[in-house]
Amino acid sequence: MKIKTLIVIFSLFISSLYAAGSDYKDNAKTNYGKDYKAAIKLIRSKDYDKAIRKLKTLTTASSTDFTKADVYNELGFAYRKSEDFDNAAKYYKKALELDPEHLGAIEYQGEMYVDLGQKENALNNLALLKKLVGENNSYYKELNNYISNN
Repeated sequence: MKIKTLIVIFSLFISSLYAAGSDYKDNAKTNYGKDYKAAIKLIRSKDYDKAIRKLKTLTTASSTDFTKADVYNELGFAYRKSEDFDNAAKYYKKALELDPEHLGAIEYQGEMYVDLGQKENALNNLALLKKLVGENNSYYKELNNYISNN
């Protein structure tokens, strides 16, 4: 009787490992952190279309390497650099809905406002960055420079 019970328990244990293992294998196959870094490299190389496609696959991913707000922010950036301001605005908005204090999204959205000739909105983003992190922070400095030089 004890052997049969042990066999049943062992069988259940092994089958649960395989079930958990299949999820683990799927996650291992798709290294989201690696995919996110690859998308950032595509942005840096100005291959915005490929970056957008890769980032869109990450909008439903969970990772400790990035947040959904990070993904939406980078999507906004890639669309802005592609001069698709409607999609850029949409993704910056999504990033800021998820994280209203996402410094990158606040800065990049401010740069988009400059690109669109909406200086007052850009200055509002700059004021928000000043409130959140002060004038010595790189996000504040970069947006301030962007506003000043454009």
